Amino acid sequence: MSGNATVAQRRHIGLQQLEALAATTRGFLGPNKRPKFIQDEDAGDAVLVSSCSRLLEHIELDGSVGQLLHETVQAQQKVFHSGTSTLVFLAGVWSRVALECLNKGITVLDIKTAMRKGLEVCLEVCKRSTVSVKELKEHKPTSALKSEIQDTNMDVKLSQNLRLTLKHSRHFNLQDAQTENTETALNDVTRIAQAVNHGCDSSMRLVLKAWKLQYKNAQNKSLDIQKLVTCLISGMSGEKSCVLHGFVTLLSVEQASVVQHLQGQALNIALVNGDLCEKYRHVGFNRPGNVVHVADCTYISSMSLEDCWIEDALRRLHEFSIDVVLVSGTATVKLKDRVLGANVLVIEGVKSNILKDFSTCTGAVPVSYITQINESCVGRGVTLSPCRDFSGKNDLVMASIVTASTSLVTAVLCSSVPAKLQSLEDQFWSCAYRLHQALTDGKVLHGAGTTELLCIQQLHRTKQTEIENPQEPTVVLELMAEAWMDYISTLMLNSGSVGSKAEAWTAIVHQMRHYTDEEAILWDVDGVGVYDNVMVKCEAWRRALDLVFLVLQSDTEIITG
Repeated sequence: MSGNATVAQRRHIGLQQLEALAATTRGFLGPNKRPKFIQDEDAGDAVLVSSCSRLLEHIELDGSVGQLLHETVQAQQKVFHSGTSTLVFLAGVWSRVALECLNKGITVLDIKTAMRKGLEVCLEVCKRSTVSVKELKEHKPTSALKSEIQDTNMDVKLSQNLRLTLKHSRHFNLQDAQTENTETALNDVTRIAQAVNHGCDSSMRLVLKAWKLQYKNAQNKSLDIQKLVTCLISGMSGEKSCVLHGFVTLLSVEQASVVQHLQGQALNIALVNGDLCEKYRHVGFNRPGNVVHVADCTYISSMSLEDCWIEDALRRLHEFSIDVVLVSGTATVKLKDRVLGANVLVIEGVKSNILKDFSTCTGAVPVSYITQINESCVGRGVTLSPCRDFSGKNDLVMASIVTASTSLVTAVLCSSVPAKLQSLEDQFWSCAYRLHQALTDGKVLHGAGTTELLCIQQLHRTKQTEIENPQEPTVVLELMAEAWMDYISTLMLNSGSVGSKAEAWTAIVHQMRHYTDEEAILWDVDGVGVYDNVMVKCEAWRRALDLVFLVLQSDTEIITG
């Protein structure tokens, strides 16, 4: 017990650092995020961030606690693209819970056991209170998202007018059923999107347009994240943001001349998975040892290895009539300059999911080196077309690469403020992943603090029935309930529904006293159903508690030696 007393008396620096780091991100919780400017004192540059993941990317994290927090947030962001604000907030308040328990003399083992039990209680609440997405289809969409339904209804009316001239056709019933199914599907998805948009109406409208294009081309009821791409354009009004079919990218004016030359033709395509340069070697490549290169000096030319490689690459492109080359990495400048003269378009930095889609739709086989290209590697059926000219602003031209069978969709995000582009892209992907997750899971949770209110209620009930060790677990569960109170009050304050944290706490206590049955609590901040993804919320809670336990255990081992 003396060791535990020593741990309780000494300061847990790691938990304090975690709590302090989390406190800097409280403005990111809820729909009305408060962006922050991060200034680089050495370079003099400033970055605008509005999410925990971007904040941790741009601040200097010297300590191990900051690095652990960053890695945990990145793991959440990589999988779900949302829930990071909740994760960081809970890591902070649960660190405070652990510190208060240590100050009360509770052992580390008892703290971990009780907090783990508290989390299990909350996860069980989530499991019992899920809402099927079928129930959301009965809700009427808000005016902010009605435009998507109105656009489709206009298409339906035009189709109906056309069918008036075909009323004696045997295809009438088939067309009518297809039109009705399309309208019904869009109405259903629009209502689900409204439930999980979290105040991001403009971004969710783009996501719905992307889904509509995918549904039209692939008849897929779910949103395919792997076939969704973003293209960022600065210097343009946000009203110019749109969604286009195919892979849309920005090209230089020189490359645009190649697009004009190839426009309207059925083109051949090659896919290179790696850098397009002479010195590139694939991952895992080992140079052979004890190899001696022998050559006849009379045949040595004045060309360098790079020049020889470029000539060989150009020869292969010409031999197999390749018009477009998509490269996952970078391409050497010399080769790009040479292929422009041959009317071949080389596009760099193409993501692997885009290469995979073009491989599936065109039959092209991705290669590691351009010198590996042969007849069986070439894809066919690609079409190039210019979309919009930005040469007057930043010497860029937007062009699209499309195949007949692709359901690839590009969201073009514009902003007159370049610093906002990154935040707009993050917001778009967050909306896309929330809608995708809701359609995939088929269920959601009540948002806006409702689920957390149920957790507080259940923690209080569990505390009252705790009889094995009535003192220490009861204290921990009570502190965890207060942490949820802090979470909900911050959420209400950031959403603008209350003027202060004290007012929020009063409203929460009143709500808890008013309802005794957990199924009766329906906390709705803005009068419209707000919902969260089940997996996103549960994983954020688990990751936050695991991080607190890791820091708590590390601090304990350092203090006790």
